[in-house]
Amino acid sequence: MNDPRIIYARGFPYGAPLAIVRGGGTKLPEIKAFLVDEGFRWDGQLFGWTSYRHKEEFRQLLKRLRDDFGCEVLPKSNLDPNYIIDLDGEY
Repeated sequence: MNDPRIIYARGFPYGAPLAIVRGGGTKLPEIKAFLVDEGFRWDGQLFGWTSYRHKEEFRQLLKRLRDDFGCEVLPKSNLDPNYIIDLDGEY
């Protein structure tokens, strides 16, 4: 079986650090519960789970999704290279 996929995006609407998570992995009950516990909310306009997170906070969350839940974590296909997070690198 393939690892559940998580696609992430970042942006700064009105200067706030918006973090967006979507993908098939978010449909799994345990991942959905984890995201809710972490303060993420479903945004029907963006079709993803959103929260306001700085880069390092978001990196730690994405690492947990990868390491603890076995998700394949990928950036959105056309995400600006400056917003891509190296999960194993330094901040």
